[in-house]
Amino acid sequence: MKLSLPTLALFIILMSSCSKYENFAGYEEVNEEPATKVTLVSSDKHNALEAELFDIINTYRVSIGLNEMTFEGTTYYYAGLHTDYMIQKGNTSHAKFGERAEKISKRTGAVYVAENVARNYDTVQEAFEAWIDSPGHRVNIEGDYDYSAISIKENNNGDLYFTQLFFR
Repeated sequence: MKLSLPTLALFIILMSSCSKYENFAGYEEVNEEPATKVTLVSSDKHNALEAELFDIINTYRVSIGLNEMTFEGTTYYYAGLHTDYMIQKGNTSHAKFGERAEKISKRTGAVYVAENVARNYDTVQEAFEAWIDSPGHRVNIEGDYDYSAISIKENNNGDLYFTQLFFR
């Protein structure tokens, strides 16, 4: 995957992580035409917390004049894998974000992919407010995206880990 210098610089600037103690947003522009294009998959298999946060974000987007995003199954799959990875490592990260973005692009035809991650929030409302208060996360939430999915999982201690992927 080839990245333009401005895109690469933005990606590096935004690389960090989001918890009660840290901020993060990931962004990747996919400049290549996808090798294959798979039909987008919608799914209602997300859990109650994921659905609640997805609704909070869409309500916010509509309140500021943006479109609602559609829940999409391919991004849900990759969000879930990354949430599992963060739980295994015990921290938030955007490790291998470029690979996730490329796989999503190949499967869906996405041209822009972004990611928000978080942990150490007790409620989805707290995670949403932290993302809105973080300029990088807010850019993703307010971005020109049509599709998204959120994975929220607990580790063995009951701590919540969040991954949201966006694309258009």
